[in-house]
Amino acid sequence: MFIPVVPYTRTTVINKTIVYSDTVLNLKDLGSNIKVKSIQDVSEFELERCLKTIFESNPDVTFNTIQYSKTAKEVYFYTDKEISTKNWEYSKITVYKPLSNNKEILEEIKHILTQQKIKDNDSICIYEVSELIKRTNGSYERMKDCYSEIFEDTLYRKYGKVRVVVYNFDYYKDELTIGFNYFGKGLDYDDITFSKQNSELYLKKSETSRGMGVLVALNNDLNELYDKFMKYSGFMQQSNYKIKSVNSKFLVNISHNVVNVGTHDNFCLESYSYKNDFCYECNSSSVISELKGNEEELFKKIFVKIKDCPKWMQEQLYEIRQNQLAEEQRIEDENKYQEMKKQKRLEFRNKIFPFLKK
Repeated sequence: MFIPVVPYTRTTVINKTIVYSDTVLNLKDLGSNIKVKSIQDVSEFELERCLKTIFESNPDVTFNTIQYSKTAKEVYFYTDKEISTKNWEYSKITVYKPLSNNKEILEEIKHILTQQKIKDNDSICIYEVSELIKRTNGSYERMKDCYSEIFEDTLYRKYGKVRVVVYNFDYYKDELTIGFNYFGKGLDYDDITFSKQNSELYLKKSETSRGMGVLVALNNDLNELYDKFMKYSGFMQQSNYKIKSVNSKFLVNISHNVVNVGTHDNFCLESYSYKNDFCYECNSSSVISELKGNEEELFKKIFVKIKDCPKWMQEQLYEIRQNQLAEEQRIEDENKYQEMKKQKRLEFRNKIFPFLKK
């Protein structure tokens, strides 16, 4: 493979083709006084950036040969003099800054956690928003898994043992893509893509010659799945960012895969649609200590206007909110009733047995 970067103008590279080998090359074959320097833990994805960094850091060095070991993920440089790798090592280090406004954030978190419940009909806590997104995402993923099994069962009768995976729908191109794999072919899938024109499903492109056969075999199910995907269009595409919460200084972001709250520049608490644990973007042990174990409660105490949420969820959120308020009122009424009964029993006892009064 040709070296995928243009070397620094003062850098000389003799052999401009990368040698892919897992063993160190014979120095005698490369010339006299060859120096060898290696860098470990370099993925193929990072290789181009690594070479560019080394070339720019060593402008007066002649690079005889570049070798890369895919197995060890190691780059070898064969040069006429010693090279410096410090810039590459520094580039692998992420430097973090401490949270400068941790006192203000701590005060805001404590303020939110001690607030009374909001009874506004038009507002809802971000915990309910997050839970709705999780349920919707779970339904979306189960639909994909279900149809993957249906497609496999149907295609088994036509092609024998195959594996099929339904990918996420591409709402920008209106494309439904599935992965088609003969059993025993490893992990490689051939993509088959379908779309609709004038409500007619058609084969758009295929990496396998069996694409048309798949369309014929799965026609009705593909049509059905395509239409079901379209019902999730709002869920997958609509997002609202930097929403001002009703009762806090924090901002809220809502998309199909995450609800997060915070300042977003140096503090953020996130709830993802595909996992139960909360995630932090917070470089402060005191803030983390305050939040640990209280993440869910914080989400239940922070409210946003329903009209500020993505449109697809607004109707459901209004219904959830009405049911929530009705349940809270029922519990409040029940508590008042029990307290009233307790008071009447106490009054009756004091009336009948006045000597029992404290």
